[in-house]
Amino acid sequence: MPEAWLRAIWPAYNLAVAVIAFPILVLIAAAEGVRTRRRRARGARPRLLWGPQAIIAIRDWSRGLQGLGYESVTFADAVARINRREDFDVHRNAFLPGVPRAELVRDYVVFVWALRRADVFSWYFNRGYLTYSGLAWLECSLLHLAGKKIIVSPFGGDIAVVGEIGVIEPWLLQDYPELVDTSAAARRRILHLCRHADLVIRNYQYGFLPRADVLWPTMIAIDTHQWDVVERDDARADGHNGEVVVVHAPNHRAIKGTQQLIDAIQQLQAEGLRVRLDLIEGRPNEEVRRAIQRADIVADQFIAGYALFAIEGMSSGKPVVSALAWMPPEVAHTPALRACPIVDTDLSNLVGNLRGLIKDPARRQELGRAGREFVLRYHAHEPVARTWSALIEHVWAGSPLPAELTAPLRIAPVPSA
Repeated sequence: MPEAWLRAIWPAYNLAVAVIAFPILVLIAAAEGVRTRRRRARGARPRLLWGPQAIIAIRDWSRGLQGLGYESVTFADAVARINRREDFDVHRNAFLPGVPRAELVRDYVVFVWALRRADVFSWYFNRGYLTYSGLAWLECSLLHLAGKKIIVSPFGGDIAVVGEIGVIEPWLLQDYPELVDTSAAARRRILHLCRHADLVIRNYQYGFLPRADVLWPTMIAIDTHQWDVVERDDARADGHNGEVVVVHAPNHRAIKGTQQLIDAIQQLQAEGLRVRLDLIEGRPNEEVRRAIQRADIVADQFIAGYALFAIEGMSSGKPVVSALAWMPPEVAHTPALRACPIVDTDLSNLVGNLRGLIKDPARRQELGRAGREFVLRYHAHEPVARTWSALIEHVWAGSPLPAELTAPLRIAPVPSA
């Protein structure tokens, strides 16, 4: 079948398949619901499924929960070039291999597998397992019919709705101009999931999020054994008696303030300081790790927030510069972020903060030690897994939510679409 013709008939085909698939899925979900409720009644531990968005965070969350004895699996519908296929347990294209036109029914097969495989589904706001089928808006209802629980949290781009992004919006639109066209659809999906999810997690991400049951700004987890402290041979360099290396790894330049960082390094070089920028873009995680190990300073982002790269830097014992001041008070005033040793750096003080760190190797070492301690306390597999376990047991067995994650929130009804 020619691809152009297939694309032309796809909406009608999708609807026709959905009409046929819906009663079958209802029967399967109802039968699964009986089994799921029996599992819950006898006190069985819930089985966990993470995905389908293949963001590396789900790998570490799953591994942490496995360490606590949970049966936990990650699912990827596609893998970005910075990650490896083996980072995720199950891949979408592993279903119906070699079957002609399998793409036409693959989502339904995946969904039935997921129903039988897991009890608690953790996903992001941009898609589920039936998103590209004709039953996208009924997926939550089918999962609940099957006795399943849904936990949703944002990764950033999934809640980026124009007019709701705040201070970062003009920078974000430089990297993602398509948000102007996709925001209305994103808003509808976010509202839908906020109404139907069993738990909505707010972290530090900016964007449209009308419901939040817990506030957990430190939910990113990393393997601290993989990102261990490595000190450079020339760790005492101060820009005069040795070169200081600053590492930066943007996925998109505007949102990270990359050009401003380049300009800042050039200004410091013009002042006579021996400083070099190691710019790593679109490279695998292994290369990023080596770049951090040979650096003196980790430069994350200077418009808003800190993310995985900053956490990897802190875990490796490196001082980190990133923008924290933009965070709303209820996020910034959490105990974790009050203890965060990142050097709060935006475009206004980027040059000055870099200059101070370049010329002060003792402070770099002090910040590096504090960063490692911070990650071990808040971002390592074990503490993050313990919090995930509390949230999972809340939706599965009705146990109380952790008070420290609910105290800063104001609960309000989800607005209409």
